[in-house]
Amino acid sequence: MKARWLTLIAVTVVAGCGTTPAHPTGPAAARPDVSFATTTPAPSPSDAVVPTPACLAPGVALSVGEVDAAMGLRAVGLTLRNCGTATYTVNGYPAVDVLGADRSVLDVAVLDGTSNVATIERYDVPPRRVDVPPGGTAVAVLVWRNLTTDAATVAKGAYLSVAPAKGQPRHTLTLMVDPGNTGKLAVSPWTTPVAGQ
Repeated sequence: MKARWLTLIAVTVVAGCGTTPAHPTGPAAARPDVSFATTTPAPSPSDAVVPTPACLAPGVALSVGEVDAAMGLRAVGLTLRNCGTATYTVNGYPAVDVLGADRSVLDVAVLDGTSNVATIERYDVPPRRVDVPPGGTAVAVLVWRNLTTDAATVAKGAYLSVAPAKGQPRHTLTLMVDPGNTGKLAVSPWTTPVAGQ
């Protein structure tokens, strides 16, 4: 009898270990992979010239990574490279507009702070000053959800118009953006890249 009770207790303990979900759900648990543009493109097998971002005043080049699409949540990395000769300082959010195929500005709101769409812990932070040395980089993340309930009001972007901050020269970056009917995207502030970015 005692052996049967010990066996029952052991089975109950083991079964209880599996009651916590391995992958929590909900906005606070969203952790999509974020892709950033590589600073040094891999050589092409055909030795074709690989275009690089233009260095615009005041000495920065902006680029965009590849969109990660996880369960309707999209995330993509923006990279600012200091291509000038002096330290460049950012303190805040990129200025972003979504453009259509004809490069007209679409009616899509770009909100400051990724928590307006989903919480991404690494980038859901307040703005702070980032000093970017010549050749150095700063990064930000753009997120949105693809939700379509009315085909007549679906927004489809083909480009991003991005400036390091409001009032600065803008860069036009090719990127397919599909916020559907949500009418919004969210962007993180500029921050220092983690190792490997």
